[in-house]
Amino acid sequence: MKYLVAIILLMGIIALSGCMPENKEKATSNSNVDIQTTAASKANCESSTHFEIVHDNGVTEKHFVLENDGYSLNAVYTYINDGKRNPAILFIAGSGPTDYNGTVGVLTPFEDMALAFAQKGICSLRLDKRTFCYASEMDIYAGMDEEYLSDCNAAIEYLEKQSITEIYLFGHSLGGQIATELAARGTNVDGIILFNSSARHLADIACDQYTAQDPSNKDLYTKYADAAKSVTQTSVSGYYYYGASDYYWASYNQINTANNIQIANMKTLIINSTNDKQLFGEDIVLWRALFSTMENVEITLYEDISHFGYVCDTSDSRFMYMQMEFPLKVVLACTEFIGR
Repeated sequence: MKYLVAIILLMGIIALSGCMPENKEKATSNSNVDIQTTAASKANCESSTHFEIVHDNGVTEKHFVLENDGYSLNAVYTYINDGKRNPAILFIAGSGPTDYNGTVGVLTPFEDMALAFAQKGICSLRLDKRTFCYASEMDIYAGMDEEYLSDCNAAIEYLEKQSITEIYLFGHSLGGQIATELAARGTNVDGIILFNSSARHLADIACDQYTAQDPSNKDLYTKYADAAKSVTQTSVSGYYYYGASDYYWASYNQINTANNIQIANMKTLIINSTNDKQLFGEDIVLWRALFSTMENVEITLYEDISHFGYVCDTSDSRFMYMQMEFPLKVVLACTEFIGR
């Protein structure tokens, strides 16, 4: 009965890890972690066109389709027509199917930041995650390469062809961990910004999120997390943990965020908030324990921004997804970091 209650409760929980615990049963379909993609989102992807939007302040948004591995991804390159060569940012979204604006309800954090960065002389590229349009085509074996790395590398190659000076990776949530993986692999980037991200394992974060909603079933959630963390490339067998196949977890388990930052040894900005309801105090404590004395790592902590970066009252969940202006202080923290 306790197990049944847990499963019923899980169906009603929206966890921003992008995953959902399921029975420990072998997969019989081609679904993977990003199971929320709709037919409408695929239609949006297929109807893409190339066009530009030129704003009165000189900022241009170039909409185009980035082709990679046989997939067509909506993308937007944003820049200001100031006659200069400027640095550029690649936005990397968190887990789950996400469009190029990082849309959550009425919030569009990547779009808001791209326009604000452009006014500060920083170009940016944002693109749909492959799973936003093509989740139904991702089979049980899909992992980090399919969800993130291949398309990020294609995006970096695009930026390398633009008239820019430097490339920075801006990773939100799980996207921050992906940014460290790209940097550690020797990708041609000059720095990374980890925005409301964590050095902890994704399964541990998901476990904490579910436990916060349903403390009585903590042992069950811990069991899922331990199982996900223990999967290797040689032990996969088609089971699902937190909504993702063990093939996915085996791929994810090869990422070590803390080690990646050490290996990359490049300028790094870590931004977190005590007001973030998707992460926990443990995540902030861990960042400080690992990197507070590392010379090229900066840690910035806010007390009033949400997981998506907006200043809001998170004591009432209704306010977390209301339309609001992206805070200038976050934009300035990033631009000053890039300028140093």
